Amino acid sequence: MDDLVRLFFGFELPGEVIRISRELRTLVGDPKKTVRWVPARNIHLTLRYLGPTPDSAVAGIVSAAESGLADFRTMQINLAGTGVFPAPTRPRVLWMGVEGDIAAVQRMEGAIHGLLEPLGFPQQPRDYIPHVTLGRVRYPQKLPPDVSMFLQAEYQPVDCSLEVLHLYESRVGERGVSYVPLASFQLNSSDQERS
Repeated sequence: MDDLVRLFFGFELPGEVIRISRELRTLVGDPKKTVRWVPARNIHLTLRYLGPTPDSAVAGIVSAAESGLADFRTMQINLAGTGVFPAPTRPRVLWMGVEGDIAAVQRMEGAIHGLLEPLGFPQQPRDYIPHVTLGRVRYPQKLPPDVSMFLQAEYQPVDCSLEVLHLYESRVGERGVSYVPLASFQLNSSDQERS
């Protein structure tokens, strides 16, 4: 029987994002400690979460991504603003916003769906909204955290060049969860011609 590995596709982000994320945390009123913050080393931009996956499927996923993503170019985004899903009155996810070449990021996410569907990974039922998850709220509880100051936060936008997509494995260890790249996919720089 195959071992299961927890996988996702994502991009690393500049170190400046870590500093800003630490500042943003201080703006959340959370006396009951209901927000589970993403460790600084794990902050990233997720394109597609695959979940628990048989170890034997990894090679096929990597092969499909290598061929199916070969024509994608480097994308320019910036991180700006904050938000929550689904609503400020009962937030479940606290995030930093993503602006810039959103259409290209969404095209890549859609391409990944198309590559994975024949491998047994069904399409996700909701539209992909690029964001950087900073924390998740634990429920049930009577009083959700106060995110009003978090939602009004302003910071200098962070420019990011998305150049290398990673297939990560999420591993649980002594220091908690860590994300280990299993494969990396270099995108074409903007001055390279599509092959």
